[in-house]
Amino acid sequence: MRKKMVCVLISTIVFALVLSGCKLPASQAPEVPDDALMTTPIVIVTDPQDEISGEFPPLDETEEPGGPQETEEPFEDFFAEPTPTPTPTIIVPTVTRPAQYTLQEGEYPYCIARRFNLDPSALISLNNLGANNLLPPGTVLQIPQTGTWEGEGRVRNPHPTTHTVLAGETVYSIACYYGDVSPEAIIAVNQLEEPYQLSAGQTLRIP
Repeated sequence: MRKKMVCVLISTIVFALVLSGCKLPASQAPEVPDDALMTTPIVIVTDPQDEISGEFPPLDETEEPGGPQETEEPFEDFFAEPTPTPTPTIIVPTVTRPAQYTLQEGEYPYCIARRFNLDPSALISLNNLGANNLLPPGTVLQIPQTGTWEGEGRVRNPHPTTHTVLAGETVYSIACYYGDVSPEAIIAVNQLEEPYQLSAGQTLRIP
């Protein structure tokens, strides 16, 4: 009977200890310092030949993450004035007295005398011409190398800034109209090209 009582007592004590253990608060996980919570970067190597160094590769100085940098144009370039196109220099040929001259359409001896500053009587005499001779285009005149136009009349008509071409006019007849203007000068300042054909109503600059 005593043994039975001892067994009951031991059982009661064990049961009481079990119950007391259930009432104790649950144990907490050990605290981890904040430094231990920091993650370590992981380098992903795409090239099998590369070695893992444990550090990120340096960025290209000329590029930023996410793509290449875009070069920005200077702001003032948007408002910069365009560079003006230089005006071509036009050289007007100097008229010199030739030894011979071939008449063109619309020219006549007195026209040639005015142009080359000749004594008209010397020109007519050298070529055995009459005062009123009409010479066709293609006639070759001998040009005297001495003597000049005397008195007024070399400038047949005043020089305007421009000339409006009339029907049938040529650069040679227009030069004769003004007297001391050469056809070469009219061709140069107007940048005409051979065969120097003109049309009625066309505007020419007169040097």
